[in-house]
Amino acid sequence: MLTTLRYVLITAIRDRLIAAFLVALVAGVGGATFLAASALAEKREFGLAFGGELTRMILVLGLITFISFHVRRMYETREIEAILARPISRTSFVLAYFGAYALIALLLSIVAPLLLMVAFSANGAGLMEWGVSLTLEGFIVVAIALFCAMSLESAGASVMAALGFYLLARSAAFLHAITVSHTASFDQALLNDVNRWVVEIIAAVMPRIDLFGQSRWLVYGPGGGWGLRELAVQTAIYLPLLLAATIRDLHVKRF
Repeated sequence: MLTTLRYVLITAIRDRLIAAFLVALVAGVGGATFLAASALAEKREFGLAFGGELTRMILVLGLITFISFHVRRMYETREIEAILARPISRTSFVLAYFGAYALIALLLSIVAPLLLMVAFSANGAGLMEWGVSLTLEGFIVVAIALFCAMSLESAGASVMAALGFYLLARSAAFLHAITVSHTASFDQALLNDVNRWVVEIIAAVMPRIDLFGQSRWLVYGPGGGWGLRELAVQTAIYLPLLLAATIRDLHVKRF
């Protein structure tokens, strides 16, 4: 298991993934600094909010893209067959790859707050809470991307499926609020009922990713709404489910 984990990390370094991530994060924070300098008021607050959201998107998009194409390359080169031919269970294989990808997410989640602290003198407690929640979000994104990459036959399809899942999870609460307030309605009562049921089911089963990495923590500090305890509980619920689904799918496949 440790050998597999080390192999993934070496692959990430060989493909210059870490370097590309660092360049993208520095460029994102640099762009946020430039835009903040052009703001008429609350330059620091604007820069923190924009920079935090931009680094969050870089982390999510980068992890999903790398995992999807890395797993697909393993299938095409039959590396996965060679690894599974060794005395390693499929459960250990999935956990090792998740651990390696999660370690990359952890390292990047440490770099992003440091860049924001240097560029905008971010609040210590709020920055720490934002950074920890970004790490937890990164773990969930890794599990989602790994499940999609192991399940689907195309890297492009894996990227689109993982992004779709992520965006749906981020917007589920918003869609539920629209449905409850009846601001979006159809002419037929049946369609309204079906729409409400579908949205309520989605909101119930999807993780509340919109509550991770909140920009207000960077600007105003911690406090209010969901905190790290609730986010950690949510992560502890969804990570085992996603990993179990990935392991189950890999057990079904025959190599």
